Amino acid sequence: MPRTDRWSACVLLVLGIVASGGVQAFPVYYDLDRADTLRSCDQHQYEGRKQAAQQCYQQRLEQASGLERADAAAALGDIRQANKLYRELAADSTDPAIKTHWANLYLQTHQVSDAEALFREALLYDVTWLPARIGLAKALSEGFEGQAREALRQILDEYPDNVEALLLLARIELELQNLEEARRLLDHALANVGAQGLPPLEIYALHAGANLLEDKPLKFWTDRALRYNPGYGDIHAIPAHFYIITYRYREAVDLYQKAVALDPELATAHRDLGINQLRVNNVFAARYHLQRAYVLDPFDAQTVNTLRLLDDLDKMRVSYVDVPDADDPDTMIGRVLIRLDREDADALEPYVMDLALRAVQLFSKRYDFTLQKPMVVELYHDHDDFGVRTVSTPGIGLLGVTFGYLTAMDSPKARPVGGFHWGSTLWHEMAHVFTLEATNHRLPRWFSEGLSVYEEWNTGPLPDRELSMDVLTAIRDGQLLPIADLDQGFVRPSYNGQVQVSYMQAGLICDFISRRWGHDALQRMLKAFAAGESTSEALEGAIGLEAAAFDTQFADNLQTLFGDLLDTLDDYAAEVRQLDRSLQFDDWVSAVALSRDLIRRYPQRVGEGNPYQILAMALREQGHVDEAIEVLLDWQALGGHDPQALVQLIDDLRAAGRSQEAVPVMEAINWVMPYGTEVHRWLGEHYLEQQQPELALREFNALIGMQVDDLASAYLGKARAARLQNDEQTARREVIYALESAPFYRPAQHLLLELSAGD
Repeated sequence: MPRTDRWSACVLLVLGIVASGGVQAFPVYYDLDRADTLRSCDQHQYEGRKQAAQQCYQQRLEQASGLERADAAAALGDIRQANKLYRELAADSTDPAIKTHWANLYLQTHQVSDAEALFREALLYDVTWLPARIGLAKALSEGFEGQAREALRQILDEYPDNVEALLLLARIELELQNLEEARRLLDHALANVGAQGLPPLEIYALHAGANLLEDKPLKFWTDRALRYNPGYGDIHAIPAHFYIITYRYREAVDLYQKAVALDPELATAHRDLGINQLRVNNVFAARYHLQRAYVLDPFDAQTVNTLRLLDDLDKMRVSYVDVPDADDPDTMIGRVLIRLDREDADALEPYVMDLALRAVQLFSKRYDFTLQKPMVVELYHDHDDFGVRTVSTPGIGLLGVTFGYLTAMDSPKARPVGGFHWGSTLWHEMAHVFTLEATNHRLPRWFSEGLSVYEEWNTGPLPDRELSMDVLTAIRDGQLLPIADLDQGFVRPSYNGQVQVSYMQAGLICDFISRRWGHDALQRMLKAFAAGESTSEALEGAIGLEAAAFDTQFADNLQTLFGDLLDTLDDYAAEVRQLDRSLQFDDWVSAVALSRDLIRRYPQRVGEGNPYQILAMALREQGHVDEAIEVLLDWQALGGHDPQALVQLIDDLRAAGRSQEAVPVMEAINWVMPYGTEVHRWLGEHYLEQQQPELALREFNALIGMQVDDLASAYLGKARAARLQNDEQTARREVIYALESAPFYRPAQHLLLELSAGD
C-alpha cells in the first residue's frame, strides 16, 4: 500500500477524494424509519445474495431521491457520493433523520467523534429522536464509555423491544462478563426480530460470544447463522472479539481465519486478523491480511497505521538473550528476543538483557511456569509507534502492553526525560507474560493487572508504592468496586480516572492476599482461574473467604494503612498548598517544618511534587547539606526516581567521600534515564574494581552504544572485564578496538603488551 500519514484515512473522507470502497463490515440496518424499498434490498444482503443486493441498491440510487438515494449510495459503499448527498440534504433541513443517517456513515468509516457530533446535532432538532439517541449510545460505546450503558438502559425503559438497543447493551454486558443479563437481552431481541423484519444474525453471533466466554461449543449458534446466510463471516469475527478482551489472541486468530474464509471481502475481519497475527509475532501473515483490509476499506485508520508500523518494524534491530536456570547455569529455561529502534538500541540493549534475564529466572519460580516459546520484547522510541502497536491508534496514554509472549512498551526516549520508570514498566509487562501463559490467558483483567502491580512493588527495580491523590480520594469516597465486579473498572469505566484507580485497587488486593495468606494463595488463585473458576470461586478456594467477606476485610486493611490520611485528606491538600506558598516567598524555615509534617503523614509520596525534594532543597538553602543527603537517600529508598534529584544526590555523595553509597543511586537512575554517560563510565570502573565483570560489561556496552567521544576507554573497559573472565581472546580484540579508536592511547597499549607477553 502507499505510505500514508496516520489518520490520513479520516482526512481523505473529509476532502472527498477517495472512491467507493468494498465491504467494510457486515451491515445490519436496524432503523425502522429506513425506506421499505431499501429494506427489500437489505434482505438480499442478509441472506447472502450479495449480487442481488448490489443490483437492488444500484437501482434505488438511480431511481430514488432524497434520503433514500443517499442511503443507497452508503449501502453500495460509495462513500464519497453518500457523503455529498447527505451534506446537500442537511444544508437546508432540520430533519433529525438526515443528520442521524449521515452520522451512521461516519461510524461506517470509523470516525466516531464526528459521528457523535452529528448525533448530538440531530438531537438538537428533536431531543426525543430515538435513532439519534441509539446512535449516540453506539458512538459512546465504541470508546468504551461507561455512560453508554446507562443511556441504553434509559432507552430500553422507554422502548423495551428496540432490537438495536438490546444488542448494543447485550454486547456491553458480555464485555463485562455479565452473561446471564446478556443472554436475557439477546433472547428478548430474538423474540422481536421477526416481527420487525430484521435478521437474527448478530443475535446468533453474540450468543456464540457468550458460549465462548462460558467455554461452551459455538456450533449451535454457528449452524443457525450459516443456515440463514452461508457466507456470514461475522459469526466467527464477533465471538473472536471476546477472545481478545480476555487476552486469548491465538484463539482469536483461529476464529478470524474462519471469518475471512467464509467472507473474503469482510474488511474488519481481515484487519483484526492482521492485527492479532502481529500480536502473536506472525509478521508476514499480518502484512498480508492488513493489505487486504486496506484494499477493501481504505478509510480504517487502524489498518493504515498498522501497515505503516510494519514498515518501521522491519528497521528495528533484533537481538536475543538465552536465560540459564539460576540454580543450574548449564540448563536454559528461556530465550528473550529483543526488538529496539536503532537510535537507542546499543544504549538500551545491555539493560534490557539484564532485566529480562533476572525477570525470567524469578518469575519462572514464583509462578511455577517455564516459557514454552521465546518471549519477544519491543521498545519504541516513538510513542505513537507504540500506540499503533498496542491498539492501532496513536496518542494512547499507556506505557506498555503484553500479548501473550510478546511485550511492547515505550523506550525512555519516547517520553520527557524522567517521565516514567521504564525498568519498572518492563518488569510489570514481563510478569504478565508468565501469569497469562501459565493460565492459557484464562484470568480476569483485574487479577492479571493486580499481580503485575504487586510484582512491581515487591520484586521489581522500583520500590515505589505511592497512591495518587485521585486514588486516595476514590478510596475515601467509597468508589472502589467489589472484588467480584472489579473487571468493570478496566473494561467499562464509569468515571474519569477509574481505570487507574482499578489498577491500584487490584495491586493492593494482591498485596493484601500475599501478606495475609502468603504468595502461595495467589498461586492457588492463578491455578483456579486456569481451571475456569470465577473470581468468587477462586478466592474462596484459595483463602476460604467469600467475596463479600473478603471485601470487608480488605476495606478494614485499607483503613489500617491509610485511615488517618484518608480522614484528613482535605487538610493534607491544604498543607500542600501552604507549602507551595512558603516556597514562593523563600520561607525555608516554614518549608522545612511543613515538608517534615507532610512526610510524617504520607511517607510513600515520592512522585512529582513530593515533600522530600522540597525538604532537601530547603535544608541545602540553610547550609545543611548532610541532612539534605539523608532526606534524598530516604526518598530514593522509597522509590523516588526524579533524574535531576538523583544526579544531585550522586554529586553530593561523591563530594562527601561516600562513593560506595552512590552506586545504588547510579543503578537507579539508569532505569529512568539511561543516557547519562558519566554514570555509566563511573559504574563500569566501579564494577571492575569490585571484580564484577558482567556488570562492568553492561556499562561499557551502553557507553559504546551511545557513541561517546571517548570510545577508546569504553573498549578498554570491556577488555579489562573480559580479562577478569579469563577470556584473553575477547580482551585482545577489545583492546585492538580501543587502539583503532585512539592509536596512541597509552593504557590500551600497556594492556596489549601484557596480553601479548610470551607470544
